[in-house]
Amino acid sequence: MNKNRILIIDDELNIRETINELLILKNYDTRTAINGQIGLDILENWTPDLIICDIMMPVMDGYSFQKIVHDDKLLSSIPFIFLTAKNENNLMRKCLINGADDFLTKPFKTGDLLKTIETKIDKFKKIKNTTNLYIGNKNHFSHEINTPLNSIIGSIDLLIKYPNEFKKSETSNFYEAIKISSERLNRTMQKIVLMENIKDNQFEVANGDFSEVKSTFKNVIKNLSLNYTGLEKRVVSKFVTSELEISKKNLDFILFELLDNALKFSPKNKKVTIDGNLYNTDYYEIRIFDFGVGFKEDELKMIDAAVQFNRDEKEQKGLGLGLYLSKSIIKKSNGIISILPRENEGTKINILLPIKKYI
Repeated sequence: MNKNRILIIDDELNIRETINELLILKNYDTRTAINGQIGLDILENWTPDLIICDIMMPVMDGYSFQKIVHDDKLLSSIPFIFLTAKNENNLMRKCLINGADDFLTKPFKTGDLLKTIETKIDKFKKIKNTTNLYIGNKNHFSHEINTPLNSIIGSIDLLIKYPNEFKKSETSNFYEAIKISSERLNRTMQKIVLMENIKDNQFEVANGDFSEVKSTFKNVIKNLSLNYTGLEKRVVSKFVTSELEISKKNLDFILFELLDNALKFSPKNKKVTIDGNLYNTDYYEIRIFDFGVGFKEDELKMIDAAVQFNRDEKEQKGLGLGLYLSKSIIKKSNGIISILPRENEGTKINILLPIKKYI
């Protein structure tokens, strides 16, 4: 049985360690941080079932940390308990209005803390069990499921109903349409399941996984060619051979999603460039350049699960999960991703991934 996970953030060592030891004894899985910034670093790769956070801390205080968590779709429903030694008028009301679930004033009784934790986690479990798998726009979700599904069903129906009415080339077109729609539907469902696994801490990167970057890229181009005609003329690539410490499946996902976005947002007469080279003895660098609409500075801060930019204007497909999930996989794989905004000029994405080491 999985242990319930609790993140404890407090700059006072004695309080932080006392709460931590108490919760470990009560069979909770815990992480600790001395300020909100370190707490955010932990949340990059570990999602708790509850957060206990002091208010007054250096570097990043509890208010600032809670606001960031509250604005994140995948974190906003996590129960949040504020701790404080301050005796400020209406402080409890202020904390609750800002999205906190409860409030404890130091010093507090351990029994009160444990009872509050148990109540909030039980409530959180009920919310998780009744929440829809996908948290984005329901109209977009229906479109992404129904469009390829209708194409598959419609094509099969015609082939069954009129088995001798179509020329061989026409029948081949139906098969091709079925394949393309099936791939699109399959990828959509894979992304939704992956998002759920990341949210529930069920996504892990296995030690020892590796992939050869050039062969993985060739497979990505092959799959992307189903969606884009003349792809070989639109994508300019150059890769130095190297084995990376990331599974072929995960590297394939990252390259497919980021290239798909680059092509989707670039005019058809503009090329997309991707290259890969050794960055140093430890990391391999992948760079992707497109000449599409680009990101605005403020949009980079909004990259999240199910967030899409200019969907209606650009008639874009998808659920807005690709970039978010790619970032999550890269960070889980001990890599780094940076996105340089060039509004109305395109986007530049830099990725650093660990190189496979042989002892």
